[in-house]
Amino acid sequence: MATERTDLGMTARRLARRDVVSVTPDTPITKTAQIMRDRTVGSVLVTENDELVGVVTDRDIAVEVVADDGSSSLTHEDTDIEMLTAQDVMTPNPQSVDADAKIQRVLRAMNDAHVRRIPIVDDHQVVGVIAFDDLVLHLAGECTHVSAQLDSLAEIVHAESPPD
Repeated sequence: MATERTDLGMTARRLARRDVVSVTPDTPITKTAQIMRDRTVGSVLVTENDELVGVVTDRDIAVEVVADDGSSSLTHEDTDIEMLTAQDVMTPNPQSVDADAKIQRVLRAMNDAHVRRIPIVDDHQVVGVIAFDDLVLHLAGECTHVSAQLDSLAEIVHAESPPD
């Protein structure tokens, strides 16, 4: 039976997706939405001089730009959607997690910020993004590993137990 510990001590850097989709604050919101569609992502990071300044999610676009009965100041009749930028819609100064943080810290930060995706940073530079789905898959793998360890232990106990 293997006695190695599971990957619960894994860092955010190791789990993060490195293919980060980002735009600048002045990227038109229509272009931002097209990038999200083309790259099949639910959010983009807004960066300026390689530093994280905001996040735009598909929900931000739906609520702030498309919904015409919301409280948004962006959805007035005289607003030209072509003039809106990522900066107009983004969540500024989003929660992020240090690249060396453990997975438990990532989960806590996502829960505290009520988000499903969180930027991973190293010295204020974005190094990746972790989605809630990434965490679920990782933890499911951990559960499978622990289950296999318990099955192996049960076999040993059964083999060494006296007969009934």
